[in-house]
Amino acid sequence: MKLFKMDYWRSAILHAPFEQIIRQNSLDDIDMTFLPSCGKEGFLADPFGLWHAGHLHVFAEYYDYAQGKGIIEVLIYDEHFALQERRCVLSEEWHLSYPYVFQHEGCVYMLPEAYKSGRLTLYKATSFPYEWERVPTFDFPIGAIDATPLHHAGRWWLFWTPPTPKLARQSTLHIALAEELTGPWCDMGHFLIDRSGARPGGTPFIEDGEVVLPVQDCSETYGGGIRLLRISGFKKGRPSICGGDSIPLHVPEIKDYPDGMHTLSAAGDVTLVDFKKIRRGLGPVLFNLKQQVFK
Repeated sequence: MKLFKMDYWRSAILHAPFEQIIRQNSLDDIDMTFLPSCGKEGFLADPFGLWHAGHLHVFAEYYDYAQGKGIIEVLIYDEHFALQERRCVLSEEWHLSYPYVFQHEGCVYMLPEAYKSGRLTLYKATSFPYEWERVPTFDFPIGAIDATPLHHAGRWWLFWTPPTPKLARQSTLHIALAEELTGPWCDMGHFLIDRSGARPGGTPFIEDGEVVLPVQDCSETYGGGIRLLRISGFKKGRPSICGGDSIPLHVPEIKDYPDGMHTLSAAGDVTLVDFKKIRRGLGPVLFNLKQQVFK
């Protein structure tokens, strides 16, 4: 029964560039450094990162079971991947996750998932990596889930999942486009409905004019794996899927986290991921009951 189980995530740094992982379509024989464990109090998931001043800055959702919502933390690693600092950098009244960070015209931006706020909000770093302010001119009022921006073929594209009932949130991909990052954005409507590979799950990669988009495989369980979806036709109007179905990313058995993976993101010469294990027992029962009472 669902009441007796709960997802727990653990993020990691893969010591291989994103391009290598995409091209070999596997995590085999790649060393990794795990981000800190949060014990039974919460977890770190949805890692995205940037290198700055010789340090790797990993932004991740920290989900606190007691609070029942996520905030965005930064974990700063030196060139030897020793953790130097960890702190909260963004917290709102609503749940935050999927802190997609990227650079554009000399500025650093973050586009976190915050669908419970009713809209999608773009943040700009005013003192990287600690201080962020909302960009009021950003025009995308829908509370898009796991919104993933990409500047390609002279325009901005946004891959996202609409804030619909749960099953649709795990199976639907929309694409929107704009001439400028701030919009206005034009939604092109449903692009793909496929529970095994539609919801965005990481950094898009451009190869031979095609976009390789990591997407989540939720066919068996939420965040059960990552698949690679190839999309083309960005210069011709409405994009299209290349070669049929998405391709599953091969992941070797992760001993303590065997039940899934739902983020694959680029960070210079390393790649960031998260792995899942499903906890069962009395703890999940009490947590789920609390969520039902106070939601």
